[in-house]
Amino acid sequence: MIGSGTATITDRHGPVLLLGAGGRLGRMCCQYWPAGHGLIGQSRQIGMGDLWFDPLRDRNALIVAARGKRAVVCLAGVVPNGLATAPVDFGVNSDLACAAVQAAKAAGCPRVFLASSAAIYGKQAGALGEATRPCPISAYGRSKLRMEEEAHAIGIALDQPVTSLRIGNVAGADAILGGWHNAMQLDQLPDGTTPRRSYIGGADLAAIIHRLTLMPHVPPVLNVALRGAIEAGTLLNAAGLSWTYRDAGDDVIPDVTLNVDVLGQVLGARVPRASPDDLVAEWRGWEKPQARAI
Repeated sequence: MIGSGTATITDRHGPVLLLGAGGRLGRMCCQYWPAGHGLIGQSRQIGMGDLWFDPLRDRNALIVAARGKRAVVCLAGVVPNGLATAPVDFGVNSDLACAAVQAAKAAGCPRVFLASSAAIYGKQAGALGEATRPCPISAYGRSKLRMEEEAHAIGIALDQPVTSLRIGNVAGADAILGGWHNAMQLDQLPDGTTPRRSYIGGADLAAIIHRLTLMPHVPPVLNVALRGAIEAGTLLNAAGLSWTYRDAGDDVIPDVTLNVDVLGQVLGARVPRASPDDLVAEWRGWEKPQARAI
């Protein structure tokens, strides 16, 4: 679990505006956000979050919502959906991010944080740091890279600080735990293992974002995950969920390990190593309140 650390923070007032409170990441952040530390969630769905409006259709409502906030955190966006029958418009990711940056500037909000993805690194070997050249191979990864480029260009033009958070797999919002089903199959790599990914749980993600919104200086790009990587099979085994092997295709990415040294420097503490058992426990802690809410 991410602790309080020793990083210097600024005494900024005002809550944080979170765009996308109805999505999985948004619901996790709302549940795990430190009590009494001010989080205003926005959603297009009535009953999800505190504010209900469409940030692309009602730009004035977005500006009003951003006023008096110490940061805008944009977790809203489009993610891959293997069950979708219609084409997914990943261009919405850029539209939402750019709208958040423009609204923050108009409202006088000092910082914007955007949810990017480890998918922008594509199929590259070794620990992937912020200086690693992005090379996405999926439509989703390309959309997130385009989102970063377009939103940061607007931020520079407007003199509005923007940070893209390249988030690793989030336990419960991923295709492994979050997408598990009775007929689950995992790709078997040539060495007999299953794909490895950098992971983080919802509680740690919320804690990190909360602390970043309080800091006076954050890099424009930041990897966000726990240290190391976890095999998909190991994670499902820790959860006691069944799965079988399937042959890995040529497009399978065997390993996506994020280097989180810069994150540790920003937080003022070494980022802990990911533990399958801890991630599963955190995921179940999130799943149970959701089930009760239904």
